[in-house]
Amino acid sequence: MMVLLNTQDGHISRKVPIGIRTVAGILLMFGQPAWSASEDNMLFHFTDPSHFTKWLINNDTVMGGISQSKVEINQQVLLFTGSVSLENNGGFASIESNYKHQIIDQSELSLTVKGDGKTYQIRLKSPNLSYGEAYVANFTTSPNTLTQHTFIPADFTVNFRGRKVANAPALDFNDIDRVGFLVAQKQQGPFLIELHSMQFNR
Repeated sequence: MMVLLNTQDGHISRKVPIGIRTVAGILLMFGQPAWSASEDNMLFHFTDPSHFTKWLINNDTVMGGISQSKVEINQQVLLFTGSVSLENNGGFASIESNYKHQIIDQSELSLTVKGDGKTYQIRLKSPNLSYGEAYVANFTTSPNTLTQHTFIPADFTVNFRGRKVANAPALDFNDIDRVGFLVAQKQQGPFLIELHSMQFNR
């Protein structure tokens, strides 16, 4: 396993090569309860309906764009795929779900994903924000490689329609009630990301 500091995204990325042991570990992980033996380490799966509600799609079509996307479950992995188009002032595709569990006194969030080499954005929402605002952080995937991306609250900024919001409340993981993912940044063309799990640690 390689541990790299991603200067572009400003957070630590642990890049885990795909192999038999890795796949076996993932399958074993899905058989474990969401709350681990220790409350210091909480693990949640994007495909588990007891963790998240139905995932909803929100593309640039709401603004006249023509980007397309879909979300489906593939072998206990949430698969977010589609194609981003810059036509008609478009350029993004996204999904979002309500989060069903209370996070208590956690200071670190880790994502486990398998991507296509493109940069994606994780989006967290809470009742402390105004409508349409979100806490956002970018992470860059590696093609055909299972990677773990770790964030602390300071890695997130508050955005509204792609612009930073000044004087917004600081992120507190305890307040999260919605989680989403977005692909944009003029990355036109097909995209594919497997969303495996989200883990909180103290």
